[in-house]
Amino acid sequence: MRFFAFLFLVLGLWALLVSFSMGLEGWKAKQWPEAKGRIIISKVQEWRTPGKIRIARLCLDVDYLYLVGERVLEGHRLNSGWRCFASEDHIKKILKRYPSGRQVRVYYNPENPEKSLLEPGISWSVLFLAGIGVINLSIAIPLIRSSRRGRRY
Repeated sequence: MRFFAFLFLVLGLWALLVSFSMGLEGWKAKQWPEAKGRIIISKVQEWRTPGKIRIARLCLDVDYLYLVGERVLEGHRLNSGWRCFASEDHIKKILKRYPSGRQVRVYYNPENPEKSLLEPGISWSVLFLAGIGVINLSIAIPLIRSSRRGRRY
């Protein structure tokens, strides 16, 4: 019982920490400067292990170039969240918005111009991960309490 409580606690804290970090970056990106960019590649791919085991089914692969001052930089991030999606319709909508060759606005970190994304703000995946963290903690805390009560007697 203690092992599961510890596992849920660690996973919950990890999910909240990662979602907070991703959300903070997305929020700050709203204030980042914009640069003109162009989509080079926009496609869907499956992530597989070397043994051909599928890890994720619908992952977005977006590569774009953008100009900051005299430097041409390359970016790969749509937003501060994940690149993989469960819905085929959702990923098709994104591919229509970002086809290869399209000119786009790229938001880049002024302190580190190599960090960029196309959609600033907090993405749904950040909220999803935060929800996973809350669920894990809501399981861990009662387990920890019940295991402590059991030790007192």
